[in-house]
Amino acid sequence: MTPVPPPTTVRGLLDLLTPFAPAAEGEDLVFAADPPADLDAVLRVLHTGVRAALTGRRWVGCDGATGRAAALNPAAPLPAGVTLLCVEGDGRWDRIDPAARLDLPRLFARPPAPPGRATSARDNDSASDLQTPSLL
Repeated sequence: MTPVPPPTTVRGLLDLLTPFAPAAEGEDLVFAADPPADLDAVLRVLHTGVRAALTGRRWVGCDGATGRAAALNPAAPLPAGVTLLCVEGDGRWDRIDPAARLDLPRLFARPPAPPGRATSARDNDSASDLQTPSLL
């Protein structure tokens, strides 16, 4: 059996979770069967995105430096600078544990290059991850 690559996005995580029948109950994410333990750390970061996908509501991130909130793309890594996540309509924000950026760097887009520095196509992709700003 070929090992499954670890998920890097909500969409990839949801694909791996489907056999465990994920469902949203209010602001909770529940499962009919326990997902593999190796997905726990990723779920701690991306659970709001999974709930958003299951309910058809927008997934929203807030940039910690600017306070700007915007809809997130569930098919892309989390944009650099996002520190708070929620599902549209939630009563509170979930803070991303700062250790997650060190432990799970694949979940996060690289920050934009400083002005005057050459960038690669990968660096420019993160700009499209924050979509239309939303008022919460």
